[in-house]
Amino acid sequence: MPRQYNIKWREQDEKELRRVVRNFNDKLRRLVKKNPANSNILPQFWNEKTQEYENRITVDQIKELIATRQDYNRQLNMLKRFSRRGSEKIVETGSDYGARTTKWQEQEQKRLVQTINRRRKARLDTLNAIEVMNASGKLGYTLGQMFGMGLAEQNKLKPTQAFTRGQSQKDIKWKWRALQLEAKDTYYNERDEMLKNNYIKTILDNFDKDDVMDIISEIRGMSSDEFYLKFEAKGDAFEWAYPPKKGTPEYDDYVKELRGYWKKDTLLDMSPTLTSVLVGM
Repeated sequence: MPRQYNIKWREQDEKELRRVVRNFNDKLRRLVKKNPANSNILPQFWNEKTQEYENRITVDQIKELIATRQDYNRQLNMLKRFSRRGSEKIVETGSDYGARTTKWQEQEQKRLVQTINRRRKARLDTLNAIEVMNASGKLGYTLGQMFGMGLAEQNKLKPTQAFTRGQSQKDIKWKWRALQLEAKDTYYNERDEMLKNNYIKTILDNFDKDDVMDIISEIRGMSSDEFYLKFEAKGDAFEWAYPPKKGTPEYDDYVKELRGYWKKDTLLDMSPTLTSVLVGM
C-alpha cells in the first residue's frame, strides 16, 4: 500500500462533510423518535465530552477519524450509505445473547474488518520476517522462527471479526468504536510513536540521564516505523526489569549494550527491504 499523506482540508470538504453529517443525524433522529425502544440498537457513537454513546455523530468526531484523503472518502461514503432505503432494517448478529444492529452497521463493520485484517496481515508478515538482533548484529533467525505467535505484538495482529456469538448489545458498541479507530490510515504510525515515547521514558526512569542521553538522541531521531522494526528485532522488551545498580560493572555493560544496539548505523543493516515495506504500509 502506498504511503498516505495528511489531508489538506478544503472549504468544499468541510461543507460536504457537514451536509452528510446533518443528513445522517436527521434520519437517525427520525428513527429514534419513531421507535425509542430501538435507540440502543440503532447506530451510536462515543462522545468524549459527555463520556457516553449517543444516537448522533458530530463533524468533530468524524474529523478525529480522518488523517488522509482516503480516510475522508471512507467516512463520507460510510455516512452516505445510511441514506439508502432499508439501511435502517434491524437484523440479528448471530450472538448467543440476541444482540441486534442495523443492516447498515452490519455491512459497515464488515467493510472495516476487511480493511483492518488486510493491514494486520501485512504488518504481521513484516514482523515475522524481521531478523532478531543484539548489539553485535543479526543472530541468523527471524522473529517468526524464534517466537511463532508467542510475542504480544504478534497476537494483537491476529484477524478480528465484525461480530461474534459472545457479543452482547453493549459489546457491539465497543467493537464499532474500536474498528473505527483502527481503520484510520495513521493508526499504526500513531501507535508506534506512542511506543517509542514510552520506551524512552523507561530508559530515563531506570538509568542516569547523563549516561543515556546519547542513546535517547539516537532513538528520537528515528521515524516511528524505524523504531518499531528495531524494537521488535530485540523481542519487544522494555528496559525496566531490575536494571543493574549504577557504579557497578553490570550497569556499565548494560548501558554499553544499549548504546551499541541503538546506534544509527545498525538500523539499515537490519533490513532495508522490511523498512521500506513498513514505511509504505
